[in-house]
Amino acid sequence: MLYTLVILACLTSAPEACESRELIVGDLAIHPGAAFIQAQPLVAQWTETHPAFFVQRWRLLPGRGT
Repeated sequence: MLYTLVILACLTSAPEACESRELIVGDLAIHPGAAFIQAQPLVAQWTETHPAFFVQRWRLLPGRGT
């Protein structure tokens, strides 16, 4: 099932400067609870590949786009 991973990311050097990032992810479980658990490593991976940012919060929405 396709989900949209919505990440609120803030600059480490300026924590008040935040922006929303949306990533379309597939191959997650149909059950929302299981998909949420499967998405946690994706958030960690995003954080590792964007060292200038930290994740303030994130959520997983069913389908594509918000």
